[in-house]
Order: sequence, then structure tokens, then C-alpha cells
Amino acid sequence: MRVATALFVALAVVPANTEAATNRARYLMGTVCEVAVAENAESGIERAFAEAERIEGFLSTWKPESEMSRVNAGAEPSAELAELLATTLAWSKKTGGAFDPRVRSLIDVWKTREDGAVPAPERIAAALANKQQFEEGAFGKGYALDRMLARIDGDAMIDFGGQLLVRGSHRVAIADPADRDKPVIELTLTNASLSTSSGSEKTFEAGGRRFSHILDPRTGQALPPRGSVSVIAEDALTADILSTALYVMGEDDGLRWANAHGVAALYLTPNHHVRLSDAARERARGLAILDRNYTLKD
Repeated sequence: MRVATALFVALAVVPANTEAATNRARYLMGTVCEVAVAENAESGIERAFAEAERIEGFLSTWKPESEMSRVNAGAEPSAELAELLATTLAWSKKTGGAFDPRVRSLIDVWKTREDGAVPAPERIAAALANKQQFEEGAFGKGYALDRMLARIDGDAMIDFGGQLLVRGSHRVAIADPADRDKPVIELTLTNASLSTSSGSEKTFEAGGRRFSHILDPRTGQALPPRGSVSVIAEDALTADILSTALYVMGEDDGLRWANAHGVAALYLTPNHHVRLSDAARERARGLAILDRNYTLKD
């Protein structure tokens, strides 16, 4: 399987059985999705892609006709969407608001779907007071990954724009936040998802400061680029949500939260440190630092 590069992460994926693997790719949710399965499970690939297309159709706020867009306009959600949104809101409460799916108003005032712009303080305050509309960017791929894998039999690996979900064991690498083609650490991922968040890929400058596209839902501020955080979790939705939340918290607060909640988190810091939560030391099997500029801290 080829090296897959995507937003935030470069993942060099080595299937457990490369000779028997079938690999196909499709453009979904604004990025490339790759699925690899054993030869005798090829039919599962098309089922997985069909499920991802279905989810994009009802979840994408880029589509004005989607169910999520209609819900943001005041419609009642279906049972599936209502359950998903309830799950995301529960995570918002658990993370103290570091993750919050209701950030569409903040995205609009910061124009992070465009080139980015610093809004006036009163516009930020108004957006914070009107957190009602949902944005799927920090949980949509995770939800799709879990549903896709459920359509596949046997060992498989799905790389959805840099977030991985595997059944079986695969050797993967996490890239330098400032250079997604440069692997920094390598580890074995087993029956789990790996999601990475970084503010280095899409940035803009204003008033002599650099901002990322990642917003802090608690303050309404766009965060600066400050390395990356990867989360390993049994399901992709949890990994997707928590990589965003722990980036928003920052490395010190994020590691404290991860340790208190048994979350496997790996930070690559701007000063070239690799920092691991307690759970990451257990789950990141065979971890190796590939870039000599980085050192393991703590």
C-alpha cells in the first residue's frame, strides 16, 4: 500500500498482509478515503464507500439540502442524527466545552471556510451567545469510519483524510505538524482508530499574528499553530472528537485531562518534544521516534 498523505497527518501504512491486500480510493467529504481489505473481502469496499456517501449526504453542512443543514435551519432531526448529536453534546460536557459541535456561528465570523479574518470582539461575543448551529468538521469523518468498517468483513484498514481505523494490526507513522510528508514517530495500531489534529496546515495572518482554523469554543478565539495531538481510541468517533478537544486544551491541560480519563494521547510540540499520556504509553505499541530532531519528554 502506498504512503497516504492528508491534512494534518502523513500515515505510512503497512498492512499485516500486503500480498493479499486490495486497496481502493474515493474522494469523499472533501478528502481522499482509502480502504484496504484482504482479497476475499473486496465486496465490503463498495459497501463501505456507499455508507460514507450516505453519511456525507445527510451530515455535510456544505450541502444546503442535507439533513444537518435543515436541522440548523430549525427542522427536527431523524433518530440517527438525533442520537449522533446527543453523543457529541455529551462529549462537549465531558471535555468542559473544549469540544463543542455547535461552532458554526464562530466558523462564519472567523471565515475559516474561506481565507480567514479576525472578527470584531462584539461579533465573537454574539457568536458565543448563539451557539445553536452544528458543524460536522470535528466528528463527521469519525462517525463515517465506524459505520464503514461495520460494512467490511475481516481485517481492514481505512484511511479517511489522515484519520485511520483498523481491524487487525498495522504499522503507521505520524508526521511532523509542519511537514506532513515527514514522519516523526512510528507505532503499531491494533483494532483502533488514530486521529490527529494540528493547526499548522491551514493558517492565516492578521495584525502580526498567525491563526489556525481550529477555534476554541470556550473563548471564541482562533488558536495559533502549536504542534499536533493524536488520539488512539477503540472507535473512530471518539478519536476524532478527542483529538480536537485535546488540541484546544493545549499540551499541559490536555495531558492532565487525558491521564484523568484514560485517554491515549500523543503530542508533538513546537519545541520538538514527543509527549505521551499514561494510556498512550500502553497503547502505542512498538513506538519509535524516526526524526532525530524530536525527543521523548516526561
